[in-house]
Amino acid sequence: MIAIDPQAVAAEAIGKYLDAEVELHTNVLRLKKKRTAEVQRSPDILVGLSLDLNVSFRFAGDVHETVNQAEVFLLPEELPIFTQALIQHPLLLPISYSQHLFVECGVYCIRLASQEPPENFAQRLSEALHLLR
Repeated sequence: MIAIDPQAVAAEAIGKYLDAEVELHTNVLRLKKKRTAEVQRSPDILVGLSLDLNVSFRFAGDVHETVNQAEVFLLPEELPIFTQALIQHPLLLPISYSQHLFVECGVYCIRLASQEPPENFAQRLSEALHLLR
């Protein structure tokens, strides 16, 4: 019988959801990704921005008891779309969920944290990000 590492299985699923390579460390999965957005500063000036996405999954024993964290940078017009997508997602937000919002230089940074299966967190995050395209 072949033993299957639940963390490796989770890493593969997360990588597919978020279309990114996931680094697997001891009891921690991490991924970093950049996305680009264009902002019209004036009729003549279009600025391209690189917005970061940092996500980590820390396993505490059981793979279903994972502490998930994400730091997502959003443009002002993206914030309501993103947060509404999280709220309306078919996978309900877990009881142990929090988010904090910071603004710097006109860009929002939303920090999400939850305790739930990592695949649920990644799927919800992926689908909310997909709406921003």
